[in-house]
Amino acid sequence: MKNIKVLFFGKLKEIWENNHLNLKTESSNIEELYSELLKSASSEPFKSSIKVARNDEFCDWSTTIEDGDEVAFLPPASGG
Repeated sequence: MKNIKVLFFGKLKEIWENNHLNLKTESSNIEELYSELLKSASSEPFKSSIKVARNDEFCDWSTTIEDGDEVAFLPPASGG
């Protein structure tokens, strides 16, 4: 079991009704972690538009996660 800190930014904070979660998971990569997180989401955001980071570095959905990692989910930038 891994202890992971998950951060949500922008609209994703509203979907999970929080800006971060500390959780224990058996997920081996970010994509599996995201699938697990969707079970508690108030709606399902478009995965293809979300960027992910592990320990402050952008990465792929297939990136392996380890105990103590921090994983961030970032929505597309908006503004004008």
